[in-house]
Amino acid sequence: MTGLSPEISNYFDAFESAFNGLEAIAETEGDERRRSNLLYQAIEEPIIRLRHSFACWKLKCRFADQFSIDRSESGFPLFKNVLELEADMDRVKEHLLDLPTVEQTRIEMLELMLKFRQHPGDLQKVMARRLYYEALDQARAFTTFTKPTTLRVSVNPRSDRTYYVVTWSAYDGTENLPLVYVAVIEDSSEDAPKPRRNTPHGFPKGWIDEMAMNGLPNFSLRSQFKDFVAGHSAYSLSLTTIAKAIDETFPTLHPKQLRRFVLGPFYAGGLTDHNKKVQSVLDTVSAPSDNWLFTWTMQELHSKHEVRSKMGIWGSSPAREIYHVNTDDLDCVAQGVSALERYAMIPHTAYQSMYAKNLTDEIFNGHRCYIASGDHILKHV
Repeated sequence: MTGLSPEISNYFDAFESAFNGLEAIAETEGDERRRSNLLYQAIEEPIIRLRHSFACWKLKCRFADQFSIDRSESGFPLFKNVLELEADMDRVKEHLLDLPTVEQTRIEMLELMLKFRQHPGDLQKVMARRLYYEALDQARAFTTFTKPTTLRVSVNPRSDRTYYVVTWSAYDGTENLPLVYVAVIEDSSEDAPKPRRNTPHGFPKGWIDEMAMNGLPNFSLRSQFKDFVAGHSAYSLSLTTIAKAIDETFPTLHPKQLRRFVLGPFYAGGLTDHNKKVQSVLDTVSAPSDNWLFTWTMQELHSKHEVRSKMGIWGSSPAREIYHVNTDDLDCVAQGVSALERYAMIPHTAYQSMYAKNLTDEIFNGHRCYIASGDHILKHV
């Protein structure tokens, strides 16, 4: 197998440690909470897909010429890498048919080395290519857009409307950041599906789970809703803008709550340069698995009340949501949200170095900080 450059290898080692830390955080929060909390369910699957993307990119770097990251802003791979991964996924079966199996390539490599005394560099790339497409074929990767999935169907006892908890994800092409959305949407359509008690996630009896969860449960709006959110998931759009757009485009859908998880930025010693003070600390930590800082944000918007629909001889108007933006918080005003929570995770070694420089309060101001040691979370700050 061909080797990776030290820089690329360090980058993937740092991200692998960060993913291990995220797993440890989930375990620290408790299995029961993860099962009952839809936010955990919504974010868990995209992180698994993102981790798989990094595993595939690492394999691809063994035979591809270039792999570019956003060094000055997000610290994540550039958007073009996601596009290329998506294109490779579309043709994965074709590539696997064209490539020899791993065992066939291994036999050729041994023959070349033992019989002809030659280094099997080209064959190593062939094997890496095969392993890459096998990995793509085994599990889903994080793509430019993942269509909505419904986590739960229920009824609001106050309005007697069916409501859905829906999630989708996107990789922002401008900011190079993975985004995960979770929405609570009431449906006042006459043909809105009615949930049943004692059924998984509230889906009506007789529904195939995959069909029910694979999109909006209201089949008449499913395709249009998917296309709409695909075009309205950019990081540049505030949650207020997105929620109002859904509210105006779909008269019978009423977004009551909208959350967005912004994964990143990611800081890696010797690789990124978008925060000088952070880099001054990370660059002093030699081990790639310990010289990183991963941050993420949860933005939240909720409706404070609904203006009911009006019908009259002079015209009519559909129901509209009035959203709460926290004007007491300048960050909430700037981002058009009701609330936001910032998180950071850093290895214990890097945290100690930051603490020694008396920079922890400055860098982690406004963040809930997780300190990771290997696969364990030592403490929360």
